[in-house]
Amino acid sequence: MVNTSIQRAGPVLRQCIKYHASTNSFSRTTIRSLKTLEQNKNIYIHPSPTTPQTYTLTYLPTTPPSQRLAIGTTTTIPPTPSTFTENPHFRTLLMSTLSTHAANDPDLINEAYGTWGATMGVKASVAKGMKRDRKLHTESTGTPSTSTTENVDKVDTTSIGGFHHVVDRRTPYYGGMRIPESQDILGSLQVDGDGKLVGGFVECESYRLVTADGVLGLTEYLEGKVKERIEEEEAKEKAM
Repeated sequence: MVNTSIQRAGPVLRQCIKYHASTNSFSRTTIRSLKTLEQNKNIYIHPSPTTPQTYTLTYLPTTPPSQRLAIGTTTTIPPTPSTFTENPHFRTLLMSTLSTHAANDPDLINEAYGTWGATMGVKASVAKGMKRDRKLHTESTGTPSTSTTENVDKVDTTSIGGFHHVVDRRTPYYGGMRIPESQDILGSLQVDGDGKLVGGFVECESYRLVTADGVLGLTEYLEGKVKERIEEEEAKEKAM
């Protein structure tokens, strides 16, 4: 049907149709031929057309890849700390996206509550028990213990909180059961007295995109948000 339409078209139109058909075919072939990292199937491997054994790693299948939006470059697959070169601009985009969306990540919300909820509940119960004991002591003796009063006053259940780490998924993570390495901590989020994430993302400067354990790995929710951000930036580049 397509060939018949081309034959009926004029010579100029036939040439345009053939060009667009070949371009679309090339794009599909290029995307199909691109490989992804074994550890993270969402990260594409773009071989350099000019430099042997050099690869650009990116969330985008666009060829040629945008070096500005790439995760970085590597001379080996899989990448290692000694062969990988980080793209500082990507790191900026990554942390900016986490700052905006991490507190809404369902996985992180559940982790934070599981890690902090029980601990804060215990603290609140202890404070409540101390206040009760002080009241009973006051009613029975008429003279409250100074040390007990001071200790109770120091416990403010409304301000109990802390920070929950946003940990890279390249290694197994079991919430509060394992203290992650600093190079695996993307940043931290503030947790309130009920064990809920309240934002306030703080970047961990010692985080590394590639370690001996592998390359960047995010939760499904955050990875989707980062890919959306990179696609938006790519659209801006093309519009310029």
